[in-house]
Amino acid sequence: MTSEPIGPAAEYQNRQRQAADLDYIRRYYGLEQRVGVRVAIGGRVRSSGQEGQIVDTSGHYLMVQFDGAERPSRRHVTSNMEYATAAGWVAATPVADPCARVPQEA
Repeated sequence: MTSEPIGPAAEYQNRQRQAADLDYIRRYYGLEQRVGVRVAIGGRVRSSGQEGQIVDTSGHYLMVQFDGAERPSRRHVTSNMEYATAAGWVAATPVADPCARVPQEA
């Protein structure tokens, strides 16, 4: 993220990248269906007690500008993350790992 103005073409590319990243995040983690949270730029989050705002994406991660921090921090979508909703804070839960070994019944 930069504080310098960028041209319309670069801004368009940035928005396209964010939209693709958010689409992946929404589909893979399914927080909207699982816990009622729609992950979006501008959304309020809390991580390990620190509150902030989602300001960008970084691949499958979120860039969060924590209140009082100088720079945004990269955070995993579900690792120690809570999302602000009209009903209050909602904890994000990890997605079940489809590759994890499931114990076999005897």
